[in-house]
Amino acid sequence: MADYELVVLGAGATGLAAARTARKAGRSVALVEADRPGGDCTHYGCVPSKALLETARRVQAARSGPQYGFSAEPMVDFPKVMDRVHRVIADIERDESPELLARQGIDLLQGWGVVTGPHSLEVDGRAVTFDRLVVASGSRALVPPVEGLADVPYLDNKTVFSLTALPEHLLVLGGGPIGVELAQAFRRLGAQVTVVEGAPTILGREEPEAQQALTTVLEREGVQLRTGATVTRVSTGPVLHLSDGTSVSGSHLLVAVGRRAATDGIGLESAGVRLEKGLVVTDDKLRAARTVWAAGDCTSRLQFTHVGDEQGRLAVKNAFARGPFAGTAWDDEVVPWVTFTEPEVAHVGLTEEQAVAKHGDRARVSFVSDARGDRARTAGETDGFVKLIAVPAPVGGMLLGKLVGMTVVGPMAGEQIAEGALAMRVGAIVGRLGQTIHAYPTWSLSTRVAAARFFGAHGGTPARKAGT
Repeated sequence: MADYELVVLGAGATGLAAARTARKAGRSVALVEADRPGGDCTHYGCVPSKALLETARRVQAARSGPQYGFSAEPMVDFPKVMDRVHRVIADIERDESPELLARQGIDLLQGWGVVTGPHSLEVDGRAVTFDRLVVASGSRALVPPVEGLADVPYLDNKTVFSLTALPEHLLVLGGGPIGVELAQAFRRLGAQVTVVEGAPTILGREEPEAQQALTTVLEREGVQLRTGATVTRVSTGPVLHLSDGTSVSGSHLLVAVGRRAATDGIGLESAGVRLEKGLVVTDDKLRAARTVWAAGDCTSRLQFTHVGDEQGRLAVKNAFARGPFAGTAWDDEVVPWVTFTEPEVAHVGLTEEQAVAKHGDRARVSFVSDARGDRARTAGETDGFVKLIAVPAPVGGMLLGKLVGMTVVGPMAGEQIAEGALAMRVGAIVGRLGQTIHAYPTWSLSTRVAAARFFGAHGGTPARKAGT
């Protein structure tokens, strides 16, 4: 008999979800983790970054007082700001502590796990056998191969939250979600900030309107954006030398150019697992080999905590499903994601460009700007919008059409996007969004207005053909 029915390699959000799902089903489970349970999300990612962003948001709100009829000048005590960040981490990690896992019946094997075969691995030399394995090894910060970077001290998503003094001038290499979130936070806390992004715009996966809206806000707040120029060399300072012949210098450098799967050095090939560009290759049911399933950042192109959580549970259910056709396929077409700047940028489904590529001239776009939204105007937050992309039904036209994409920019975009994700998940017709009564005045009312404009209702600019 194997030591465990299931071993989970990695105790981040994905691994925890997998282990708890198996335990609830009565399976014997071991969770292998070289560091602390909770992974990057709890200790170095979502939790500390959102705690820092919340302090920065409140500081900025105080500074904006004159436009609301009061004045205040907050004094930022950066060490105390970081103390709060670490208190939040400590509070949340109690939900993932070894003691709690033990009470839940999950064995935590702390050490470096290396797979040695289809039914075996070693944890710091200790042999462990299993019936099934879920690989949830996560990801780590990607370090670009830039000349001189290895010789210059730099921060990444792990070390940036160890700062005890506010940087005088923070250089951020990378204009993706992590880069722009931390750029805005540090700027609001009082640092000079310059973001360098090789692509023409920040947030390259988002709609052009979202890119422009956030660019406007960041520049208005004093963040310097250097886009369209790659870093060719890094020298002491730190100094970033750019492809356009210019350079930018600062006091600290944060590297935030993305993530790469953490799959090296754990012996996956010995169990028949195949890697492609570092990612574990699986079928649509997350199976990677005869006895191995994989979930989360180590296999997904969507490296988000909520994706890992969902995939971790699904991988376990599929691993113990009976029959050759049993199990449920993973579908990432209805996965929402959010960049937690202010305003937030949220997205689900296709972008307009993707909709044109997939659906041609059948795709329709409805756009509602917060500049004319009552909730936005009362709040004085009019930089955002709601953008819906839909495809008419062959019979019944747009009334029976389906939503295929949604982007929201605004203070509550991360909450608003759930309505679009739900509509897409259940296949609700677009007409239902337009018919659903939304409370007035709320941010989500813009979703109803946008849906109604597919039918010419609610005034304003009617829906248009995608790509025009």
